[in-house]
Amino acid sequence: MRPLGRLVVVVLICATVSAAPARAEDAAPAVAPEAALNELTAQYTLQFQLQQYFEAAETAQEAVTVAEQGFGADDPRVAQALNDLGHLLQMQERHAEAAPPHKRALTIRERRFASDSAEVEQSLSNLAKAYRADGRLADAEPLLKRSLAILEQHLGPEHPRVAAALADLAQVYSGQGKTEEAEPLFQRALAIWEAAPETAAPEMLVGVLEEYAALLRMLGREQEAAAAAAKASRLREQPRETAAPPPSPPSADPAPAQ
Repeated sequence: MRPLGRLVVVVLICATVSAAPARAEDAAPAVAPEAALNELTAQYTLQFQLQQYFEAAETAQEAVTVAEQGFGADDPRVAQALNDLGHLLQMQERHAEAAPPHKRALTIRERRFASDSAEVEQSLSNLAKAYRADGRLADAEPLLKRSLAILEQHLGPEHPRVAAALADLAQVYSGQGKTEEAEPLFQRALAIWEAAPETAAPEMLVGVLEEYAALLRMLGREQEAAAAAAKASRLREQPRETAAPPPSPPSADPAPAQ
């Protein structure tokens, strides 16, 4: 009887060992980092489109973690997720919180891309916007200068995106009392938009005209200030033939042509 007992024990052990792989095969396969990141990106983009900005920012933070774990902390996909997180925080006017993700995205992109690349320009512009909205005008100024130089290099001096960058820098100068630096930039931006009025969003143009009028008042040029303010008022009162387009998704900022 003893040999039979040993045989039963051996059979039971073998059955236990052979069953282990079957249980492992039954387990759900791990999701590849690329697929997981794509799924999260699609999720926060949808949340953004539904104007669920708080939830979208939380999902974007999760995407940053997945990208870091899957590809390393210095990967361009991490920078893109950080860029989108910063954008979503800015949509909630959480500008002080938005600056660190944008700053880290810029650091990664400066290491991984050319200094005049579209990716670097995007991060320069976005970080500058966060600083400006948070009142950090001196910090925003050098970033906007670099962004403007890249756009002019790739798109030419008369492009509408160059006009927007000129206006941003002019407003930062004006906010610091640098009126001599601000005035020619306002004039250049407005001249570009006047040559191609369909390229300027009315709300943006109204804001720039009002800022320019305020600058002219600071310079004591009341007549010119009144003319700029009147133009802004006329634009504000114009009927809107079409509804304003929804804000762009986090990753949809156009990049300079290469």
